[in-house]
Amino acid sequence: MGVSSYLEFVTTLFGWIIYQGIWAVLVDTGIVFIPLIATVVANIASSHRAGEDEGSAGKQSLKKNEVDLYMMFAVMIFAAIPVLDVELTEMDYVKPALECGTSSVTVDGNDTDTTYDRTLATISGQTGGIPIWWALAHVQSKGFTAASIAAIPCAPDLASVEYRLANDGIEDPNLSEEIKEFTDDCYRRSKSRLMRSDTSALTPAQLEDTNWLGSEYFLATSGYYNRYYAQNPQSLFPFSPTRDAGFDADAVSGGHPLCTEWWADSSKGLRQKVLDSIDPDLLNDMVYGTGNLVSESTTTSLTRTEREDVFLRKYLAINRARERMNVDAPLSVGYQQNSIDNAQRLWDRGEAISLNGAINMGMHFVGDVARTTSAVVGAAAKAPEALGEAYMIRQGVSMFQALALMIFIIILPLLLVFSSFKASTLLTLTIIYFGIHFMSMLWAVAYWIDNNLMTMMTTGARLGIFEAAASPVQSGLIIWMQRFLYIVFPVMYLSGLGWIGINTGRLASGVEGFGGKAAAPGAVGGAALGKVGSAVVTKGEA
Repeated sequence: MGVSSYLEFVTTLFGWIIYQGIWAVLVDTGIVFIPLIATVVANIASSHRAGEDEGSAGKQSLKKNEVDLYMMFAVMIFAAIPVLDVELTEMDYVKPALECGTSSVTVDGNDTDTTYDRTLATISGQTGGIPIWWALAHVQSKGFTAASIAAIPCAPDLASVEYRLANDGIEDPNLSEEIKEFTDDCYRRSKSRLMRSDTSALTPAQLEDTNWLGSEYFLATSGYYNRYYAQNPQSLFPFSPTRDAGFDADAVSGGHPLCTEWWADSSKGLRQKVLDSIDPDLLNDMVYGTGNLVSESTTTSLTRTEREDVFLRKYLAINRARERMNVDAPLSVGYQQNSIDNAQRLWDRGEAISLNGAINMGMHFVGDVARTTSAVVGAAAKAPEALGEAYMIRQGVSMFQALALMIFIIILPLLLVFSSFKASTLLTLTIIYFGIHFMSMLWAVAYWIDNNLMTMMTTGARLGIFEAAASPVQSGLIIWMQRFLYIVFPVMYLSGLGWIGINTGRLASGVEGFGGKAAAPGAVGGAALGKVGSAVVTKGEA
C-alpha cells in the first residue's frame, strides 16, 4: 500500500486500525443491523400505505426488500467489512522526482530514517483492516495521482531560497554596520555619480550590474569605487600616511581604504567577510556543491567567483529588506506611470527613506507618497515574517492531506451505517476519497509554478530566482500567490468535489423517488375513473 508522505505512514495505518475497531463495535452492539431492519420495515409500511390491489402489495413489498437488501449487502460486504490486512511492512512511499537532477526514491515503512520511526515503532506490530472496495480505491487513487505527477516537468527547488536566505540573516552587528557604511560611503556616491552622467553608452547588462554593492562596473571603472573611500576608520586596514592624508587623528584606529580595496580584498574585504559569515551548508547547497541552485537558476555557465557574486547580490538584498523601514525602503508609489517610473528610478539609485530621499520623492509626486508609502513600508517590514509563513504552509500541506485521510477513514464506517449502506452514498464517499488523494497532484502543480514564479515576475530573468531586482512589494505579491496555490486552489477543488457529491445525492434521491412520482398520475387517473363509474351506476343521483 503506497502513501504520499512520511506522516501518511502513521495516519494511514492508525486510521485503518481504528476503522477495524469501530466496525467491530458496530457489529457487537448490533448497530450495523439497524439499517437492514429499518429498510424492511419502511418497505412494508410503504406497501400497506399504497393499498391492496389483488395482493400486489405483498409482491411489491417483497421486490422492494429484495432489491434494497441485495444492494445493502453488496455495499456492506465489499465496502464496509474489513477483510484485507493493512501492515506497515507492506507500506512504502515513492518520493516523486519533482526537483531537477533527482530521481524518485522508495522509502520503506519499516525504516523511514526520520523522526516518525519512533511513533511507527509503537504501532508497527498492529494490523489494520480495510474493505475490498477501499483497497481498490486506494490503489487506483495513488496510481492515477502518481502518473499525473510524473507528467509535470521538473523544477529546481528555488521557492525556498528567499526563506532560507532571510532565515540565515547577518547577525553580527559590526558586520551589519560596516555594510551600511560601505553603502553610504561607496555605493550611494558611485550610483549618484553614475546617474548624473551620460549612461547611454552602457549596455542593459552593465546598468543591471550597478544595482548592487559589489558591482563589477563600479569596481573596474575609473571614477567610482577607486575615487571614494571609507569615511570612518576601518581597524583591519592599516593607516597609510599617503592614502589617508588629513585623517592623522585616526592613525591608531585604522585606515580609510578605497572602496575597491574595502570590498574586494581577499582576506579582510567586505565581500569575503560576508561570505565567511554565511552557513557553510547554505553556501555549499547554493554556490559550491554539484547541482547548486545558482547554476540551475541561470541560463549561462558561471565561474566560482561569478556564482558567489550572484548569490551575494540576492543575499544582501534579502538582508537589506529586513531593515527597510529605517534604511532604504523602495517606494513603488501609486498607479500613475510617472510615479512608477520615478519610484523605480529611485530604487535603482538606492535612495533611502531619509531627508534627501523624502525631498527627492516629494519633487516627483508630493500627494502620491502619503497615500501609498505606509503600505509599501508595511509590506517590507512584514516580508521576513511572511516568508516564514509561506515556507511553513508549503511544508505543511502534505500533513494536512495525511490528517484529512485519517479522519475520513475513521468516520467511514459510521457514514456507511448512517446512510443505510446506500450505493449513492458509497459513490459520493469514493469521489471524496479519490479527491483527497489527488490533492498531491494539485500541490505538485503548485510546486512547479511556485519555483518558476520569481523568474516569471521579475524583469531580469537572466539570474532566475537570484535576480536582485525583486523588491519587497514583488516578494509580497509572490507570497500571496503561494497562499493561493497551496490553500485557495485546493479549497476551490474541494468545493468542486462537494458540488459533485451534492448533485450525486440529488440524482440518487431522484431515482429513489421515481417510483412514487410515476405512481402519482395513475392514482389521479384511478380516482377520476372511480368517480365516473360511480356516476354511471347511480345515474347521476346523489
